[in-house]
Amino acid sequence: MQQKDSFKIGNKEFNSRLIVGSGKYKDFKTNNKATIASGAEMITVAVRRVNITDPNKENLLDFLPKDITILPNTAGCSTLDECLRTARLAREAGVGDFVKVEIIADKKTLY
Repeated sequence: MQQKDSFKIGNKEFNSRLIVGSGKYKDFKTNNKATIASGAEMITVAVRRVNITDPNKENLLDFLPKDITILPNTAGCSTLDECLRTARLAREAGVGDFVKVEIIADKKTLY
């Protein structure tokens, strides 16, 4: 009998260790298709680069599979204060309690 290869983070259990990124796609529909095809159960979303507050604009979150765990990241932050503020904004916007911390103090190498 083959043993189940899963792992837990907090109260969430995952069967895939693949975490995909949400950037670099030509549009949200392509992002959705690629995410589903990957089999990943978690996706990173750069909070500062995606609309999570303006209801008049398209929102990446509306195109993600409903059962995927969103891992907001603090890309674009250059200080700890910015990072914490961005992570808290994501949590308040309902993106979730997980966070991928990115702090890059050198603007020249940010991208």
